[in-house]
Amino acid sequence: MPTLKIAHRGGAALRPENTLAAFAHAVALGADGAELDVQLSADGVVVVHHDLRLNPGYARSNSGRWLEGLPPRIGDLRFTELQQFDVGRPAPGSDYAYAHPMLAPVDGARIPALVEVLAIAAGAPSPFLLMVELKSDPGADPALLADAALAACGDHLDRVIFVGFDWRGLLRIRQQSPLARCWFTTDKLQGEYLPMLDAIKAAGGEGWFPHHADATGLAISDAHARGLKIGAWTVNEKAEMAKLRGQRIDAICTDWPDLLQALE
Repeated sequence: MPTLKIAHRGGAALRPENTLAAFAHAVALGADGAELDVQLSADGVVVVHHDLRLNPGYARSNSGRWLEGLPPRIGDLRFTELQQFDVGRPAPGSDYAYAHPMLAPVDGARIPALVEVLAIAAGAPSPFLLMVELKSDPGADPALLADAALAACGDHLDRVIFVGFDWRGLLRIRQQSPLARCWFTTDKLQGEYLPMLDAIKAAGGEGWFPHHADATGLAISDAHARGLKIGAWTVNEKAEMAKLRGQRIDAICTDWPDLLQALE
């Protein structure tokens, strides 16, 4: 099976991350899917946003003023309140702007609900997969987000893989739905990866989603030997993309889906 080309946050190097514009652009580029982050608004809407607070690097009010100081938490604002912020352009001179020099701004972009992104995936001309990362608030019950995200996906589970560093949410999803697929995410490991693979298999996971440094050729083979899929995050160097494809990795998640597409 060919390696899946996954646009990280919709392709964060090219379009405003985690926005409808980014996901539509990923579809247009021919990506096989997109990774995105979800959390709950104050009124229980599953929204797509990475940071637990609004990011002053690219968030501004409707008046055009960039956020300053400590920005509000996503979970403290209702969905309608979140819609009052434009997240389509990096703040001039910010670290975020410096780190995303090729990003094409989309003024007026808003924080979307998960159901809106699912609609884009459903309307894609070819199958488009969403890797939905559960961004658990450390002070909240991870089951609340897991249940809400699962409910939001409804009849779209065939085009969704749930991922996340907080395995409690993934275990909850496995308990609630035998149809839901879960790939267990890990940060860069400090020790052996084999116990991690065995734990994922024992938990009923379908895959492992490691930091790209841990996605070695041997690790890929060992995952496959256990019947697990494996996808690496976040791979932004073209040479590494080519190497991983040659090692038969199942998915590559990148900020630069255009570079990955060019390897075809």
